[in-house]
Order: sequence, then structure tokens, then C-alpha cells
Amino acid sequence: MDFQQLADVAEKWCSNTPFELIATEETERRMDFYADPGVSFYVLCPDNGCGDNFLLGLPDTDDDAFEEYSADVEEEEPEADHPQMGVSQQ
Repeated sequence: MDFQQLADVAEKWCSNTPFELIATEETERRMDFYADPGVSFYVLCPDNGCGDNFLLGLPDTDDDAFEEYSADVEEEEPEADHPQMGVSQQ
């Protein structure tokens, strides 16, 4: 499939998801996707010689921001918003 056809399929896929196709690079056969709040990924689309295999990639994260986010998540304790089934509440 030529790259423009892949980009068209990606645009159609985006119409049913929260993601947007924000960039395409035909030379690298790369498509970048983004959704709020700050979720992004890219897809490398091989030429016709590779079959239906695609490479999904995640952009590099800012190490300091990731460590801060990770520490916040580890400190949070999950709270049950409803009683668990099968567990006695006595």
C-alpha cells in the first residue's frame, strides 16, 4: 500500500478515536498521533516488501517529568468506590 493510502486509513481510524494524526513523513514512512492529555505515539510503515508489519513507537519521555509522575502515582493509594463483591462488610 502506498504511503498516502496508509495516511488516509489512519485519518479514518482517528475519526473514531480521541487521537489526531498530527504529522506524516513520507520519506521515513512515519505517522505521528496525539491525544489529550499528552498521549502520543508514532507508527513506522514499512514499504510493500515487509507485509503487514508495522513498528509502533513511543516518543522519548522527559526523565525528570516521568520520575515526578511515577513518584506521584506510587504515593497514591487506591480507594474502593464501592463494596467488593464476595467480601463481608461486617
